[in-house]
Amino acid sequence: MTLLTDYLLGGLSATLAVRMLRRGPRASRAWWATALASSALAAFAGGTYHGFLPWMPETVAAALWRVTMASIGVASFGAVLATSAGHLAVPSWTAIRAVASIKLATYLSWAMLDPAFLVAIADYSLAFLFVMWAHLRSWWRSGDRSALTVAMGVLVSFLAAGIQALGIAPHESFNHNDLYHVVQMLGTWLLYNGAVSAAEA
Repeated sequence: MTLLTDYLLGGLSATLAVRMLRRGPRASRAWWATALASSALAAFAGGTYHGFLPWMPETVAAALWRVTMASIGVASFGAVLATSAGHLAVPSWTAIRAVASIKLATYLSWAMLDPAFLVAIADYSLAFLFVMWAHLRSWWRSGDRSALTVAMGVLVSFLAAGIQALGIAPHESFNHNDLYHVVQMLGTWLLYNGAVSAAEA
């Protein structure tokens, strides 16, 4: 089941990335598309890892899991840069880009040495706290409902991460990873709808 739910999440993320790119050139759109495409790669690689692990050589499995971890880091990096491009002035955007680049390099170095999923959740959570803050700030100041939608997407994504971290499983045939993927699909849909509405405003 984890293979299926991972692939469903990957398919949704990939579709939304393409739809975002088709909206036309704009920095925030391009970075959101990067975040969505990287999320899709993480889901496809993670699903393949979980689904075919018993038949994989150990070296292939280790490499595939590191691709999953790296893709999660690039996804959070893209979300931070998309948010900065859409909601911050140029000096702040430049500073955030520098900090985010350092964070990504640090995360990738750490994740390659210690590819525990909690490391990815920690990096993802730090990035999305910033994304939520920036969008809530925009909503508070201007009443921008698209920004509120993105913030709600972040909250749902945090809920999904909590489910995964706590191992909440409704059934032995539908484990915590499966529930995480299903809830994350809702979070991804909210993030996309809020982001694309903001980009068109």
